[in-house]
Amino acid sequence: MGNKELWEQRHKNSIGRYNRVTDFARFCYDNFLKNKKGKLLDLGCGKGSDSIFFHFKDFAVTAVDYSSEAIKQFNFQQNKNNLFITSLVKDMAEGFSFEDSSFDIVYSRLGLDYLTDEDTKKVFSEIKRILKSEGYFLFQVKSNNDQKHGQGKEIEKDMYEDEDGYARHFISQDYAKELLDGFEIIFMDEKKIANGNAYLDVIAKKK
Repeated sequence: MGNKELWEQRHKNSIGRYNRVTDFARFCYDNFLKNKKGKLLDLGCGKGSDSIFFHFKDFAVTAVDYSSEAIKQFNFQQNKNNLFITSLVKDMAEGFSFEDSSFDIVYSRLGLDYLTDEDTKKVFSEIKRILKSEGYFLFQVKSNNDQKHGQGKEIEKDMYEDEDGYARHFISQDYAKELLDGFEIIFMDEKKIANGNAYLDVIAKKK
């Protein structure tokens, strides 16, 4: 997942920000999850706004993030609002301790595009393992058509690190399809924003 200290500082510098549910979470719920229930794993949950959103939609949420500072701020919001959502500090690249077929849904918004190719493939394999049969996998990542693709030091194909040590893996549609072996892809769409950002939204179901 890269520079631990960098992530801690980024979250410290943004206290009070990024505490609102995202458009992607609303899109996923409105179009794919409205009639679903069960256990939902939020990978790269950040400060937990989407986890809280899904909690209030009656999912049993487990939230995971690489940054202890992000989880600290998430838990502060939980205490403030008298909530209890399981939250864990975890490096996804180290694998998961969850049992096979533990979750009905795995969700991630901009949490899966900071890993090397080797670690990305490991994480996707783990996601398939912990998902139930016909479980949903919904994720958003930065696309390889994003404005920052190609900027900074090249770590490996489609992965670049800026001068501060912040590394990102930009995901192409073909690469996403390769990663999703064993899944049925229900929806895949690339969004290009006027400011130069580009996102890949994917909804898949485990076969």
